[in-house]
Amino acid sequence: MTAKRASTVLKVFSDDCIGCGVCLNDCDLLNELGMTPGEIAAQVCTDQVDDRLLAAIQRCHLCGRCSTDCLVNLNPAHMMKAAREVLVRGGRVSPEDCDVMLVNRDWNFFTIYRETYNIHYDDLIADRCDTLFFPGCSLAAYSPELTRAAFEWLKGRGYRLGFSDMCCGKPLESIGLSDEADCHLDRLRGQLDSTGARRLVTACPNCEAMLKQHLPEVEILSIYALMWEAGIRISGTEKLTIHDSCPDRTNSRNPQAVRALLAGYPQVEMASHGENTICCGSGGIVSAIDPDVCSAHAERRMAEFSASGADMCVTNCMGCAYRLARPGQSGQVRHCLEYVFDIHVDYAQVERNTHLMWEGSQGKTNLQRLADAQTVPMERAEAGSYV
Repeated sequence: MTAKRASTVLKVFSDDCIGCGVCLNDCDLLNELGMTPGEIAAQVCTDQVDDRLLAAIQRCHLCGRCSTDCLVNLNPAHMMKAAREVLVRGGRVSPEDCDVMLVNRDWNFFTIYRETYNIHYDDLIADRCDTLFFPGCSLAAYSPELTRAAFEWLKGRGYRLGFSDMCCGKPLESIGLSDEADCHLDRLRGQLDSTGARRLVTACPNCEAMLKQHLPEVEILSIYALMWEAGIRISGTEKLTIHDSCPDRTNSRNPQAVRALLAGYPQVEMASHGENTICCGSGGIVSAIDPDVCSAHAERRMAEFSASGADMCVTNCMGCAYRLARPGQSGQVRHCLEYVFDIHVDYAQVERNTHLMWEGSQGKTNLQRLADAQTVPMERAEAGSYV
């Protein structure tokens, strides 16, 4: 999003928001702030952002739930992203505050995690292929077993398959670095051009939404829809409820696919689902900005899970699964692919890993990596691997 584009988005909200306040009923952050999206946009446009408003903009999950009842079809998440862009460009917010999420650098949270725990996919890289499997940062880091099982399943479906462990760039957009996100996506285009692939299969709903928006020339497929179409159906006795991720509030195909894949289980819905789903807490990189706000959202979502009477909360987003499966909620959350491949993810161990990677001599090494991190050049991405 260029500076001009960000200003245009803010101007649209400043002019077109009718100030009805309906979205305040859908969003605790807007309700507590007591400002409509139009008022926020106007203050950002006129450089009247005080510390309270600055904090609110940074703590927005960019989930889009506030858009579902908008009387004039505006999505305040777009405005909040534009506001972050303006604040970063104006020096009010430093991207270095979220240095672990600067995924266009060789060392960031996910690449450091994979290096620390010896998670590599070099053997899956193909010089030439027609399809790249794009698992997404969280799945590739937290469960190499599920990642490899998904790769092998796709390979068995007849795809001439390659692999990309790049990030889709969404964290960069969320920080307010859309130009950097565009450059990062150009590196992904380099991978596609280098291998000859014109198709990406995703296992992350955020990646799917991001790539469909920015790579219209590429065929983007969801592995869950492919599995649904292939007739996979898993059965069991547990009562399940499905946590729909934020980008799937406007993509009914993924929620339908996940429910269909697990059709052999009894299912109930949480109070908030589909287009009204509530964020797990990690959206908008709030986990890196204010962990307490992130945790509060996760607890709210798990309260809905408890009220549903289900035995297990299932999601197709590994970021959501990790966030919701916090200590004290162990064994209550699973990723959809855990059922498909009968592979268990120990989220409590993943949580311990995320702390241990910053401790002791290994922690010193990783902190130095983060301090020395450099933007990944195009030629390294073209080789097919991000690390």
